[in-house]
Amino acid sequence: MDALEANSTSLPAYSGFLFLIGSAVFYGSNYLPVKHYETGDGMFFQLILCIAIWNVGFVVNCIRNFPQFYPLPLLGGFLWATGNINTVPIIRTIGIGMGLLIWGSLSLITGWATARFGWFGLDANVPSNFTLNYIGIVLALISAIFYIFVKSETRTAQVDSVESTNSTQVLIEPDENQLDFFDRLNPVKKRIIGISLAITSGILYGQCNTPVLYTTQINESKNYLDYMFSYYTGILLGSLGYFVLYSALKKNKPIVYPQIILPGLVSGWMWGVANVCYFLATNALNQAISFPISNCGPPIVANFWGIVLYKEIKGKRNLLILGAGFSVAITASVLIGLST
Repeated sequence: MDALEANSTSLPAYSGFLFLIGSAVFYGSNYLPVKHYETGDGMFFQLILCIAIWNVGFVVNCIRNFPQFYPLPLLGGFLWATGNINTVPIIRTIGIGMGLLIWGSLSLITGWATARFGWFGLDANVPSNFTLNYIGIVLALISAIFYIFVKSETRTAQVDSVESTNSTQVLIEPDENQLDFFDRLNPVKKRIIGISLAITSGILYGQCNTPVLYTTQINESKNYLDYMFSYYTGILLGSLGYFVLYSALKKNKPIVYPQIILPGLVSGWMWGVANVCYFLATNALNQAISFPISNCGPPIVANFWGIVLYKEIKGKRNLLILGAGFSVAITASVLIGLST
């Protein structure tokens, strides 16, 4: 049976792991189209990204023969858009290393725990092997720590950094005019604001799938793809709302880089496909298995491109640290997979 037409009981478990590989490749690669383009403060880029994500949701909705539109997944999309919009100030206050460690770890813990213990009205996803599952989660958290010690030795002339995980896509260009507010903050305030926003984003990323899971649980269709269009619509509406507010605060003079439009659309399409793969994996497995594994794969792919394509990561020390992180992440994924 076609994967797009199957419900959660029709997909074999092995297909879930194949879809997770696909999601890791797309999540970890979707920054490539925008690598060399300026985005200013990232607000316009996020809007373009979310328009493309919605396009993917519409195509899936057509393939699924226009299932009923449920409003609750809209909330999940709004949570994702809110978490993603925080990444720019997080990076500017505490840096990508600490920021990614905080929001990535909290996202993994809260997303896994919500499904594992049945929070917010969900049915608990009980693994067949508790020991393997818990050890895998701990190793997944440890693997994230390795990446903050890896130093990028080269940068592009235009772009300061691009970071990608399964939850977020953010590209930062160092525009001095946009740093005034943060420059006025003393180090303590910067740290407080950055850590607070990172905690908030981590929780939002961890819970953005919960409305979709709950809607699937209480309705006849158990295929998560039937609720994806609503989820992606929430992402678009949330991003559009924030851009309107941002434009008003900027007195109708938002920072717009037209050259980011096509690359941003391609990036959003890739993220949308990655998330389709993730939901298909969750159809075959469950959130307690698919979510933590999906957090381990994208950093491996993203760093691989950094090494092979852009030569950003060099030196024996960096490669050893990355290798250790990859090994721990892969081990974590295997243990979590075996626990199902």
